Amino acid sequence: MAEKIFSKSRRAFIKTSVTGAAALTILPSTVVSGLGHKAPSDKLNIAAVGVGGAGYRNLLNLEQENIVALCDIDSRYAEKSFRRWSRANTYTDYRVMLEKERNFDAVVVASPDHSHAVIAIPAIQLQKHVFVQAPMAHAIYDARRMKQSAEVYQVATQVGNDVASGDGTRQLAETIWAGAIGAVTTVHAWTKAPNWPQGIQANLDEMRVPNSLNWDLFLGPSKQIAYNKTYTPFGWRAWWQFGNGTLGYIAAQLLEPIFRTFMLDAPLSIQASSSAVNLNSAPVSQKNHFSFARRDNLPKLAMPDLELNWYDGGLTPALSHHLPPQILDKYKDGGLILEGEKGVLICGYGASKITIYNKQNEVYFETGRTLHRIEGGSDSHEKDWVRACKESNANRLPASASFNSQEALTETLLCASMAVRMQSLNRKLEWSSEQMRFSNVSSTDELRMVEAKNFDIQNGLVQLNTNESTYNAEQFVNETVRPVSRIGWMQL
Repeated sequence: MAEKIFSKSRRAFIKTSVTGAAALTILPSTVVSGLGHKAPSDKLNIAAVGVGGAGYRNLLNLEQENIVALCDIDSRYAEKSFRRWSRANTYTDYRVMLEKERNFDAVVVASPDHSHAVIAIPAIQLQKHVFVQAPMAHAIYDARRMKQSAEVYQVATQVGNDVASGDGTRQLAETIWAGAIGAVTTVHAWTKAPNWPQGIQANLDEMRVPNSLNWDLFLGPSKQIAYNKTYTPFGWRAWWQFGNGTLGYIAAQLLEPIFRTFMLDAPLSIQASSSAVNLNSAPVSQKNHFSFARRDNLPKLAMPDLELNWYDGGLTPALSHHLPPQILDKYKDGGLILEGEKGVLICGYGASKITIYNKQNEVYFETGRTLHRIEGGSDSHEKDWVRACKESNANRLPASASFNSQEALTETLLCASMAVRMQSLNRKLEWSSEQMRFSNVSSTDELRMVEAKNFDIQNGLVQLNTNESTYNAEQFVNETVRPVSRIGWMQL
């Protein structure tokens, strides 16, 4: 189907989307109870936005359904999807797709993080089920609105965090809940990522935009900057404007078993340190220390205050005396260490290779299977969402990574991405989840950022030249928690 230019009806759609989002909080209960998407009896009709990378893989796992519409801002990158599902209508602008397409039940959103919410919320308002790639959102307020919208319109949701569908997550929870290592007070999580360029000091030089790419649509609701090939199709993850670096790409998956096992809400406090950081690109490596409040005890397990430590970019945790030397050689890509009263548990990505040690001796602990499994595990992550879409509102079992289950995890990693840019305050930042602010950051606090660092060699000696800027810390938090969209784009 050919796409038309910006029409009056499209402008009306955008206006309706804006006012619809604002109206979410005032819908009367009598209206809400009458909403609900009628589940199809056979196959879902699925539309997708962002179909060149992760979206292509999602669609491969959804081929048993009907793929009816495809949207991507880069026709060359999306060409393999356009060819494979050649009967689907194709679009460049998701707003045109949502306006023109009528015969679809659900939407896959696999665009860069910064555009997740502005695509997902209008689709939800059309009462379409939504699958959104991980992390759920690019800003904390966006995640709140996405969750609220899904609750109001009673649609099935799923975040593309396939670890949530895996057996490892459930096995870890069953092991810990059975008391295998007693109450856990400290967790370490580490990854060797990033595996892409990160830590660049300034915006990149402008390049000519390829004919296949609509750069303005790639920017979407974010601020206008010049095109450079580093940003897309993959490099955007390294840039705060579009992604959240290693935290955004890896932490959602690596920490999923921890949030599920320990039933964590948003953290009470965060303290971050890293290699050189600025307001453009995420750092090469960082460490984050989170504090979480105690939770209600389980029958066989106390749930005291929990300390969580995150390491990336080659940083690794100091080993407990319970663990044998060189143990991290078995977990080269990263993993989790849980320190309990009775010993230490270590496992890999997706809670794989779970092993318990006490005084460097491996401990055998058998745990029964008590939690519901997703048939096919992580490979059936998309199918679990399809199952939820087809169930009635009254009897629906939420998908394994529904918006409800992923909001606290998303909020935590987004808080950390702020904290690493605020480390010049030299303090533990106390997070108020209810108010969506750091309670110990005031209007007089200033952040210091190194914008450029160069050196010359004069007479055999290194002369370091550093350009440092300051920013108001409170304003930075407010604008990061609830960013303002460009004119013409949905304001959340």
